[in-house]
Amino acid sequence: MRSVMKPPKTIPRREFLKMSIVSGAVLGLGFTYLEGDKIGIVKLPATGSPGTVLNPYILIDSDGKITLFNHRPEMGQGTFQSIPMILAEELAVTLEKVSIVPAPADREKYGSQMVVGSSSIRGQFVPLRKIGAAAREMLIQAAANRWNAEPSACYAEDAVVIHRTSGQKASYGELVADASKLTPPENPALKKPKDFTIIGTASPRRDNGPKVNGQAMFGIDIQVPGMLYASVERSAVFLGKVVSYNAEKTKAVPGVIEVLKTQRNVWGHTREGVAVIATSYWAAEQGRKALKITWDNGDLEQFSSGKIKADYKNAAAADGAVFKEDGNFSNAFDNATIKVEASYETPYQSHACMEPMNAMVSVSDNHCEFWGSTQNPNGVRSQLASQLDIPEENVIVHYTFMGGGLGRRSMTDVAEEAADLSKKMGKPIKVIWSREDDITQGPFRACSLNVCQAGIDSKGNVSAIAHKVICQDIRNQTGDNAEAGSHIAGGIITDYAVPNFRLSGVLQKFYIPITYWRAVYHSTNCFAHESFIDEVARAAKKDPLSLRLSLLKNHRRLTNVLKMVSEKSAWYAPREKNTGKGVAIVERSGSFIAMVVEVARVKESIKVIKITAAVDCGIIVNPDIVIAQTEGSALMGLTAAYKSQISIEAGKVSEKNFDTYKMLMLHESPEIEVTLIKSEDPPEGVGEAGLPTVAPALANAIFELTGKRIRSLPLSLDKV
Repeated sequence: MRSVMKPPKTIPRREFLKMSIVSGAVLGLGFTYLEGDKIGIVKLPATGSPGTVLNPYILIDSDGKITLFNHRPEMGQGTFQSIPMILAEELAVTLEKVSIVPAPADREKYGSQMVVGSSSIRGQFVPLRKIGAAAREMLIQAAANRWNAEPSACYAEDAVVIHRTSGQKASYGELVADASKLTPPENPALKKPKDFTIIGTASPRRDNGPKVNGQAMFGIDIQVPGMLYASVERSAVFLGKVVSYNAEKTKAVPGVIEVLKTQRNVWGHTREGVAVIATSYWAAEQGRKALKITWDNGDLEQFSSGKIKADYKNAAAADGAVFKEDGNFSNAFDNATIKVEASYETPYQSHACMEPMNAMVSVSDNHCEFWGSTQNPNGVRSQLASQLDIPEENVIVHYTFMGGGLGRRSMTDVAEEAADLSKKMGKPIKVIWSREDDITQGPFRACSLNVCQAGIDSKGNVSAIAHKVICQDIRNQTGDNAEAGSHIAGGIITDYAVPNFRLSGVLQKFYIPITYWRAVYHSTNCFAHESFIDEVARAAKKDPLSLRLSLLKNHRRLTNVLKMVSEKSAWYAPREKNTGKGVAIVERSGSFIAMVVEVARVKESIKVIKITAAVDCGIIVNPDIVIAQTEGSALMGLTAAYKSQISIEAGKVSEKNFDTYKMLMLHESPEIEVTLIKSEDPPEGVGEAGLPTVAPALANAIFELTGKRIRSLPLSLDKV
């Protein structure tokens, strides 16, 4: 019998304060946001005084133990390793001396704790450096006071303050009591990047061991005393309503305790289902299979992928909302010597996280407790408080490691189901989605149609480009706004020096749920725009990489990555027989990437043999993690480019599991070479930047090899 696994605990602030006081003197620092986005350093009070709002903070106790309270969940992006590196650098300690624990979910104290948009490092880089530097200066000041010396006569190294001339030493633990009485400096001196000894090094991830040996706790591992399991049958047709159900055979399944109707909210739409409550997940699943449900699907069964495509093409005739306009596109296009026009299609995609969706919730009296894999801790907290009509401070959120997030775990819908069932049953309920639930129920990456036009003048210069995006808007799924937001045009390089440029979007309103998916709109729009730039280059009889360089003369960072990738990929060297190369660029989350994909003909098929990428993400905290994220993004990009899609027939998703929703296999993975550009620009996000360029670079490489232009995903590598 499986033993009960104790769930991981975040430490509520009051318990944390009590712990700190009992253990003796402690130096605790946090930060607050001041006017104009400035950051102020705040000393942790000895008691929880009212009105004190602390953000992520550190603790140094009298034993010299350093604890960093991290407010952003770890989902494989490497923050558990990189975040302590930032602190250790300025605090002048070795990385091994810093332990990291999850901070409580609390929007008031920490602001947004949602891990999306590759925001973890770039959002904490400056605050944690300032906190580390402030603590270092306070400890040096404490030592200087003790020795009747000037702070400038002392320095810190490896958690010890040393007097330069006498050689006197005092450990951080010895100095904590005195340092805790000092006022934090407003503007502590930060190291210059050239002096970094930890930031920029390839430090092994501290979560590798626990994940390999099974000690790491994921949401699906959580067990608590008295818990029950739930498996929910939902309509295969989105927005289907439960008319009635027969649970007679279900209740005869050993282990089944109850059958209840439940629901969850997905971007303003209610999704109904029937839940089977049991003593084990297996029993709940078997009971679910025995359910007989009558659904009211209205006329939604008439919906199909073919209808969506037709509706999108009809919508393309509309002008839509104009997001950016330079010059006079219409006039320049009408007078162009050469006109280029093309449309590109991308399908819905599932997140297909390795760990299926799950949530454990216990509701009792006026309180609620959640355990699970979530990208959005305070979103879960506020949603459950609203749903249960209880104060937000009465909701405790324990977030665990995640078996993949990719944007899907920013949603709170699974937690809502678990909370609803726990309240009805009066027991902790763990809802687990099957793989089929995960793939068929969504929410998905939005499908899209991109319509592009370009004009080339008599001198061979690109004189005009227009790009129109037709798709659903994640933030407007109930259709409250008539037009789409400009974010649907993410991933389209607007820095090309084209004098007449227009970027627009047309909102499509469908009941098919969509949400954030790795790189979001960049993953679809970049395929269209960078494929189109390739077509424009060919029409102008110019090299695709050289054309990009000529249009980006005033963009230092994109120029740098393009030049680097051209060198590393041997772009200008003669091609080997039966091979082709394609290039694409993107800016995502502040990072810039250029990618070259190389393909080869193998009999009647095409094989991806190498991906070469150059990345400028500003200051590199941990190069190993940047490379790993770029490699992972590239492989996921290949899956989306030629392996997987979500298709709709008769209102239902056709794909059910990995036999039909295909994933890239190990033997299909190409060589990947990633080069990082050294930079002193602020660090930016890297968790998504490597994905958008894969599909266009691949399509462009196939064109170079075969002369066949691919404008619809997923593309085929067979019989090209």
